[in-house]
Amino acid sequence: MFVPDSVVTNERISRLMDTSDEWIRQRTGIAERRYARKGTSSSDLGFEAAKRALDDAGVEARDLDLIVFATMTPDHYFPGNGGLLAKKLELETTHALDVRMQRAGFLSGLQVADAFIRSGSYRRVLLVGAECHASLYPWTDAEWAVMFGDSEGPVSPEAYAWGTAQRDRAVIFGDGAGAFVLEAKRFPPR
Repeated sequence: MFVPDSVVTNERISRLMDTSDEWIRQRTGIAERRYARKGTSSSDLGFEAAKRALDDAGVEARDLDLIVFATMTPDHYFPGNGGLLAKKLELETTHALDVRMQRAGFLSGLQVADAFIRSGSYRRVLLVGAECHASLYPWTDAEWAVMFGDSEGPVSPEAYAWGTAQRDRAVIFGDGAGAFVLEAKRFPPR
């Protein structure tokens, strides 16, 4: 797995909208979340998690037959994150696909990977799930600075009002990635 270094606490979020640590904890149990810095994408997070998964499995990227990338926050509409990750891993012929789902995307990706392995189509699959929710919000540079503690604020009244209107979602989501290398117990002959 991989999460960005930037920790955004409930106190920091409360500088962007009408909320508090108590309000957030009472409703979600969340005390802090990780946000990727501006310009970081979900495929960047997925790449870091993928490197760790490959290392943990003792597998080289070139040994992969398929990449399944689950995300609802892709870098672009097209090309998909699976192909972008394959390029970052310096793979030229490995197949890759995206599962574009919220919440259950990683589990659906696991089902897809399992089906390909059970069918004998692929022997070794890299499954990656990554989200970069912070970048979905149109934060200004001033708001990013407050969020990451680079500025004490305040943000503009308009930004504060907008943040308050998004409060029910903005306090929940964070950024991060997880990855598995999945393979058949015994490789069937090709």
